[in-house]
Amino acid sequence: MKDYKKILIVDDSEIDREILKGILEGEFLTAEASNGYAAFEMILKQGEYLDAIMLDVSMPVLDGFSVLQLMHSKNINIPVFMITAEATKENIEKAAMLNVSEFIRKPFDREDVLTRLKAKLGVFEDAVLGIEDIEETNRYIANLMNVYDKFLANTKEDNKHYKRMVGLMRILLNRYSANTFASNLDKEKIEIVSQSAYFCNIGHMLTVRGRSANWDEEEAGVSLADSHTTLGAEIIRINPSKHCTYFVHICSDICTNHHERYDGAGYPGRTSGGNLSVYAQMCSLVERFDILYSKYREHNDLQFDFVVSELAQDRGYVSKDIFTLLTDSKFNVTSYYNA
Repeated sequence: MKDYKKILIVDDSEIDREILKGILEGEFLTAEASNGYAAFEMILKQGEYLDAIMLDVSMPVLDGFSVLQLMHSKNINIPVFMITAEATKENIEKAAMLNVSEFIRKPFDREDVLTRLKAKLGVFEDAVLGIEDIEETNRYIANLMNVYDKFLANTKEDNKHYKRMVGLMRILLNRYSANTFASNLDKEKIEIVSQSAYFCNIGHMLTVRGRSANWDEEEAGVSLADSHTTLGAEIIRINPSKHCTYFVHICSDICTNHHERYDGAGYPGRTSGGNLSVYAQMCSLVERFDILYSKYREHNDLQFDFVVSELAQDRGYVSKDIFTLLTDSKFNVTSYYNA
């Protein structure tokens, strides 16, 4: 039986609520509120059962930002998607200060809404990839890599770190796919998911231009540079082709959530636990592992065990099962670094 995520739709427009319910039907469970007060009352009573909130910015009496501020005052951390006809610079900055996940623009685009929600909540479909899907996806990945490699070279970053992350993801995914619950992960999908890790920080291409004059890092709790998570997802979604849907879905999720933590203390949206996909958690783990392990001249069991022990001191960023994938892959990992 499918485990449906539950979304609260908050909008004073009955028409917009009906449109969103129609989009989400069959993919998510929904609840609705017609104003900010009703929404906040539902959040207080049913918050533990809500996986995300779609919150209209402009509502009479109590608008979307007022609801966010009330949630913030009660330390309620549920992923929020702001609904707006125009995502202005001012609204984006206010939203970032209150840990908003993303903006959903009106008029609604069904595929865009579903892709964003699924990526944020770690909902992945058992897609069947044809030859044309794989070929076009590989072309898109190659084009992205060409652009990103030029950026990395210009900023004097070493792309070898990201190449090693791809290799590590491949190792973990092959072990993960041995699990009967991941039997849908064939060779082609494992390669696509592995390549997605290469672009986890691609959003930095849009953050090097400088900070906004009105940006208050202390108040926001996250720097403008840290917004590379959601900006990276936006870059990946540039390709609207249906043949690239699987890669776009997986990669945008990794971009958005690889700095989230299993214990809910990460960013940009404090997503936690089962709301984090295994792929985003794997990416977080291999990024941390490579930063430590690649510094050694020799890559043997002793260094591996030492790095794992260092990572184990802070286990809140991934689940126990994901961490075990790494520890069980010692031979494959050390062999990979020594190849």
